[in-house]
This record gives sequence, C-alpha cells and structure tokens, in this order.
Amino acid sequence: MAATTDDVSPGGILAGVRDFLSGLRRDLPALFGEPPAPPRRPRRDRAADPVRDFFQERVRHWSGAMEIVPNKVFLKNQRTRWGSCSVKGNLNFNRALAGAPAEVVDYVVIHELAHLREMNHSPRFWEIVDRWCPEQKAHRRWLRQNAGLLFGGRTTARRTGWRRSAGWAAGPAHP
Repeated sequence: MAATTDDVSPGGILAGVRDFLSGLRRDLPALFGEPPAPPRRPRRDRAADPVRDFFQERVRHWSGAMEIVPNKVFLKNQRTRWGSCSVKGNLNFNRALAGAPAEVVDYVVIHELAHLREMNHSPRFWEIVDRWCPEQKAHRRWLRQNAGLLFGGRTTARRTGWRRSAGWAAGPAHP
C-alpha cells in the first residue's frame, strides 16, 4: 500500500520517509555516496608474537599427546583466570603465564585441555589432569605463591581482580 500524505500512522510515516529518501538517492546520488565502511580493529602480526608461538607449541604438544583437539587458542590479559575453556572448544590463556616456568604453563595447558573431556572439576576431571601432570598440585601451589610476580607485583585483590574469600590472596580462582 502506497503511503499518502493523509496516513499519519507510524507505518505510514515510515513509508513516506522511505519514499522521500529513495527519491533523493535517485535524484542526488552524489549526496549519499557510498556508505562508509565500518571501522576495523587492527590485526596484530601474530607471526611476530613469541608468547603466542610458545602457547601454540605447548597446546600442539599436549593436545597430540592427550589426543584432544581444541578449536582455537587465544591469549588474553585476564585478571581472574590463568586459563579457560569454552563449550566451542576454544582455549584461553592468560598472557601473564608467559613468566611462569614451562612446567607450570604445561600444567595450565593440560588443565584446560582436560576440560574438553570434562567441563567441570569432578574427580574424573582431576584424574585426567593427574594422568598427564602428576605434579599438578605443586604447580597449582607455585601459581598461588607467585601470582604477584606474574602480574607485575600487583598483589591486592582490588588491582588484580582476585576474589575476596578465605583464600583470595592465593591468586586467581581458576585453575
């Protein structure tokens, strides 16, 4: 139904505005031109990121050994987690882990890969982690004791986002 000047309903007004703009576009194309492209986030040169390369290599190593295939691997500047795993199979690791010993990084990689089998912290989950990283308790303790070093000396809950609970000073809540 064509809009008339008498149609004051919202649909009629909208149709009239569309007709008016279509006429302007047809009669004055230079006025409208091409719509601007949405701004793009600059892509980082992933090849020049040794931290990313290190994590990719550790994930490749452990995923092959554990016969678990992750989807994508991301590095983030997280404030409350050493790593996380999504239901889509994506693994996220905290960039701050780059300052940890390799065996501690391996523990976090194994921990997150184990979540692709068990998306919880059940006894079955910990059996998987223990199978591939028998020293996992020592590595977890190292993370709790050295979190301030990895976060550049930030040791307060307020500045690092750590949870305020009985064990808040122990570091991020996961893993």
